[in-house]
Amino acid sequence: DEEGHDHGDDHGDDHGHSHDGDDPHFFTDPVRMADAVDGIATFLADVEGIDQVALDTAGAAYLAELEALDAEVTELVDGIPDESRVLITNHEVFAYFADQYGFEVVGTIIPSGSTADGASAGELAELAEVIEDEGVPAIFSDTSASDELAQTLADEVGDVAVVELYTESLGEEGSDGATYLDMVRTNAERIAAALA
Repeated sequence: DEEGHDHGDDHGDDHGHSHDGDDPHFFTDPVRMADAVDGIATFLADVEGIDQVALDTAGAAYLAELEALDAEVTELVDGIPDESRVLITNHEVFAYFADQYGFEVVGTIIPSGSTADGASAGELAELAEVIEDEGVPAIFSDTSASDELAQTLADEVGDVAVVELYTESLGEEGSDGATYLDMVRTNAERIAAALA
Protein backbone atom coordinates (compact mmCIF):
# COMPACT_ATOMS: atom_id res chain seq x y z
CA ASP A 1 0.00 0.00 0.00
CA GLU A 2 0.98 3.68 -0.21
CA GLU A 3 2.35 3.85 3.33
CA GLY A 4 4.79 1.02 2.62
CA HIS A 5 3.36 -1.46 5.11
CA ASP A 6 2.21 -4.95 4.23
CA HIS A 7 -0.01 -6.98 6.54
CA GLY A 8 -0.26 -9.89 4.16
CA ASP A 9 -3.51 -9.18 2.34
CA ASP A 10 -5.02 -6.65 -0.01
CA HIS A 11 -7.69 -5.01 2.12
CA GLY A 12 -5.74 -1.73 2.11
CA ASP A 13 -6.54 -1.34 -1.56
CA ASP A 14 -10.24 -1.60 -0.82
CA HIS A 15 -10.49 0.83 2.06
CA GLY A 16 -7.15 2.59 2.44
CA HIS A 17 -6.41 6.15 1.49
CA SER A 18 -6.64 6.81 -2.22
CA HIS A 19 -3.88 8.87 -3.74
CA ASP A 20 -5.68 9.36 -7.04
CA GLY A 21 -5.43 13.10 -7.61
CA ASP A 22 -4.41 15.57 -4.94
CA ASP A 23 -4.87 14.70 -1.28
CA PRO A 24 -5.69 17.94 0.59
CA HIS A 25 -5.08 16.44 4.03
CA PHE A 26 -1.33 17.17 4.23
CA PHE A 27 -2.11 19.16 7.37
CA THR A 28 -2.13 15.93 9.41
CA ASP A 29 1.66 15.92 9.06
CA PRO A 30 3.36 18.88 10.80
CA VAL A 31 6.54 18.30 8.78
CA ARG A 32 4.64 18.98 5.56
CA MET A 33 2.96 21.94 7.26
CA ALA A 34 6.42 23.36 7.99
CA ASP A 35 7.19 23.15 4.28
CA ALA A 36 3.93 24.99 3.58
CA VAL A 37 4.74 27.72 6.10
CA ASP A 38 8.17 28.15 4.55
CA GLY A 39 6.58 28.43 1.10
CA ILE A 40 4.02 30.97 2.28
CA ALA A 41 6.72 33.08 3.93
CA THR A 42 8.76 33.02 0.73
CA PHE A 43 5.71 34.09 -1.28
CA LEU A 44 4.80 36.88 1.15
CA ALA A 45 8.36 38.24 1.07
CA ASP A 46 7.64 39.51 -2.45
CA VAL A 47 4.48 41.39 -1.41
CA GLU A 48 4.96 45.13 -1.64
CA GLY A 49 5.05 46.86 1.74
CA ILE A 50 5.53 43.69 3.77
CA ASP A 51 7.41 44.05 7.04
CA GLN A 52 10.22 41.61 6.27
CA VAL A 53 11.59 41.58 9.82
CA ALA A 54 8.18 40.79 11.31
CA LEU A 55 7.57 38.14 8.64
CA ASP A 56 10.94 36.48 9.26
CA THR A 57 10.43 36.56 13.04
CA ALA A 58 6.90 35.15 12.92
CA GLY A 59 7.84 32.54 10.33
CA ALA A 60 10.88 31.34 12.27
CA ALA A 61 8.90 31.17 15.52
CA TYR A 62 6.11 29.10 13.98
CA LEU A 63 8.55 26.80 12.20
CA ALA A 64 10.21 26.17 15.56
CA GLU A 65 6.83 25.30 17.06
CA LEU A 66 6.12 22.87 14.21
CA GLU A 67 9.51 21.20 14.63
CA ALA A 68 8.85 20.84 18.37
CA LEU A 69 5.39 19.44 17.62
CA ASP A 70 6.87 16.85 15.24
CA ALA A 71 9.30 15.75 17.96
CA GLU A 72 6.44 15.57 20.47
CA VAL A 73 4.25 13.48 18.16
CA THR A 74 7.18 11.17 17.40
CA GLU A 75 7.73 10.65 21.12
CA LEU A 76 4.01 10.09 21.75
CA VAL A 77 3.69 7.36 19.12
CA ASP A 78 7.04 5.70 19.78
CA GLY A 79 5.45 3.53 22.44
CA ILE A 80 3.01 1.96 19.99
CA PRO A 81 4.20 -1.48 18.86
CA ASP A 82 4.69 -1.94 15.13
CA GLU A 83 1.86 -4.48 14.91
CA SER A 84 -0.54 -1.98 16.52
CA ARG A 85 0.24 0.90 14.16
CA VAL A 86 -2.95 0.47 12.17
CA LEU A 87 -5.72 3.01 11.73
CA ILE A 88 -9.41 2.61 10.93
CA THR A 89 -10.85 6.07 10.38
CA ASN A 90 -14.21 7.56 9.53
CA HIS A 91 -12.89 9.49 6.51
CA GLU A 92 -9.71 9.23 4.47
CA VAL A 93 -7.71 11.90 6.24
CA PHE A 94 -4.62 10.38 7.86
CA ALA A 95 -2.49 9.10 4.97
CA TYR A 96 0.16 11.79 5.47
CA PHE A 97 0.19 11.31 9.25
CA ALA A 98 0.51 7.55 8.68
CA ASP A 99 3.35 8.01 6.22
CA GLN A 100 5.28 10.36 8.52
CA TYR A 101 4.91 8.37 11.72
CA GLY A 102 4.91 4.76 10.54
CA PHE A 103 1.23 3.79 10.58
CA GLU A 104 -0.95 1.97 8.07
CA VAL A 105 -4.48 3.10 7.27
CA VAL A 106 -6.16 -0.28 6.89
CA GLY A 107 -9.70 0.96 6.48
CA THR A 108 -12.08 3.89 6.25
CA ILE A 109 -15.78 3.79 7.02
CA ILE A 110 -16.86 6.20 4.30
CA PRO A 111 -15.26 5.00 1.04
CA SER A 112 -12.99 7.15 -1.08
CA GLY A 113 -14.80 9.62 -3.28
CA SER A 114 -18.13 8.97 -1.60
CA THR A 115 -20.37 11.94 -0.90
CA ALA A 116 -22.77 9.76 1.06
CA ASP A 117 -22.87 9.79 4.85
CA GLY A 118 -22.68 6.06 5.08
CA ALA A 119 -21.26 2.77 3.97
CA SER A 120 -23.15 -0.27 2.76
CA ALA A 121 -23.76 -3.26 5.01
CA GLY A 122 -21.30 -5.22 2.90
CA GLU A 123 -18.58 -2.59 3.32
CA LEU A 124 -19.14 -2.51 7.08
CA ALA A 125 -18.93 -6.30 7.21
CA GLU A 126 -15.61 -6.19 5.32
CA LEU A 127 -14.29 -3.58 7.74
CA ALA A 128 -15.42 -5.65 10.71
CA GLU A 129 -13.41 -8.55 9.29
CA VAL A 130 -10.35 -6.31 8.86
CA ILE A 131 -10.67 -5.10 12.46
CA GLU A 132 -10.88 -8.65 13.75
CA ASP A 133 -8.00 -9.86 11.58
CA GLU A 134 -5.75 -6.98 12.58
CA GLY A 135 -6.80 -6.98 16.24
CA VAL A 136 -7.59 -3.26 15.99
CA PRO A 137 -8.55 -1.90 19.44
CA ALA A 138 -9.99 1.43 18.29
CA ILE A 139 -11.83 3.13 15.44
CA PHE A 140 -11.19 6.83 14.94
CA SER A 141 -14.16 9.07 14.18
CA ASP A 142 -14.52 12.83 13.61
CA THR A 143 -15.36 15.31 16.35
CA SER A 144 -17.39 17.31 13.82
CA ALA A 145 -19.42 14.44 12.34
CA SER A 146 -21.76 11.73 13.53
CA ASP A 147 -20.04 8.65 14.92
CA GLU A 148 -23.11 6.46 14.38
CA LEU A 149 -21.45 4.26 11.76
CA ALA A 150 -18.28 3.95 13.80
CA GLN A 151 -20.32 2.91 16.84
CA THR A 152 -22.26 0.40 14.74
CA LEU A 153 -19.01 -1.07 13.47
CA ALA A 154 -17.53 -1.20 16.98
CA ASP A 155 -20.65 -2.90 18.32
CA GLU A 156 -20.49 -5.45 15.48
CA VAL A 157 -16.92 -6.43 16.39
CA GLY A 158 -17.17 -5.96 20.15
CA ASP A 159 -14.50 -4.68 22.55
CA VAL A 160 -13.47 -1.88 20.17
CA ALA A 161 -13.31 1.74 21.32
CA VAL A 162 -14.54 4.67 19.22
CA VAL A 163 -12.14 7.58 19.65
CA GLU A 164 -12.86 11.06 18.30
CA LEU A 165 -10.16 12.99 16.44
CA TYR A 166 -10.12 16.50 15.00
CA THR A 167 -10.10 15.81 11.28
CA GLU A 168 -12.46 18.13 9.43
CA SER A 169 -12.16 21.25 11.57
CA LEU A 170 -10.51 22.72 14.63
CA GLY A 171 -12.22 22.54 17.99
CA GLU A 172 -14.03 25.39 19.66
CA GLU A 173 -12.06 28.14 21.38
CA GLY A 174 -10.68 26.84 24.66
CA SER A 175 -10.91 23.19 23.58
CA ASP A 176 -7.98 20.80 23.19
CA GLY A 177 -8.24 21.27 19.41
CA ALA A 178 -8.59 25.06 19.26
CA THR A 179 -5.41 25.69 17.25
CA TYR A 180 -3.57 23.70 14.62
CA LEU A 181 -0.83 22.80 17.10
CA ASP A 182 -3.42 21.73 19.70
CA MET A 183 -5.30 19.67 17.11
CA VAL A 184 -2.26 17.66 15.98
CA ARG A 185 -1.03 17.15 19.54
CA THR A 186 -4.45 16.03 20.79
CA ASN A 187 -4.95 13.66 17.86
CA ALA A 188 -1.53 12.09 18.49
CA GLU A 189 -2.27 11.76 22.21
CA ARG A 190 -5.61 10.07 21.51
CA ILE A 191 -4.13 7.73 18.90
CA ALA A 192 -1.28 6.79 21.22
CA ALA A 193 -3.60 6.19 24.17
CA ALA A 194 -5.91 4.02 22.07
CA LEU A 195 -3.25 1.89 20.36
CA ALA A 196 -0.29 1.70 22.77
